[in-house]
Amino acid sequence: MGVTAGPADWWIASPEAIDSLAISCPEATTLPDGSRIICKAGGKAWIVAPETTQVSEPWGNVTACGAIDNSPAGVSVHSDITSENFPCLYNQLISCGFNPTNWFVPCCQLLQNPGYVCRTNWDSFSTIPGYWSSTENCATTAYCVGYTNGNAYYVSKTNARCVRAFRCVTY
Repeated sequence: MGVTAGPADWWIASPEAIDSLAISCPEATTLPDGSRIICKAGGKAWIVAPETTQVSEPWGNVTACGAIDNSPAGVSVHSDITSENFPCLYNQLISCGFNPTNWFVPCCQLLQNPGYVCRTNWDSFSTIPGYWSSTENCATTAYCVGYTNGNAYYVSKTNARCVRAFRCVTY
């Protein structure tokens, strides 16, 4: 008969347990699901999905009406990930064992800070061609953030760009 001197596998795998670790662990910690804590500020732990979930795809049908708004005051909302707005990201999250409804594509401002500002805490990131935000410019263009300089720019929604999911845990 063995004794468990720490969390059991079922505990580590639960979303609640991972959220608890995100609250108690420092920035740059890789969580048991492979995601990373990229920044902790203002009572929020910002988490980026693992590199294995990153995809490159066109912008999709994102609207500025994210159901979960963990944004700081004055920051526009972000978009929940669905099979309609970012289908490749949605399917990749599922294939890697994640529930896409627990993640979002950050708005332009959040993709810059904490995204770009804390990029050294990611497991990896791409400098080319940039990351889609959930911020729309007009009916045919949306904003990306370049990870060579952190600048936001808009391009045609038909262009493929990198997309990485984020989560936020309040503590």
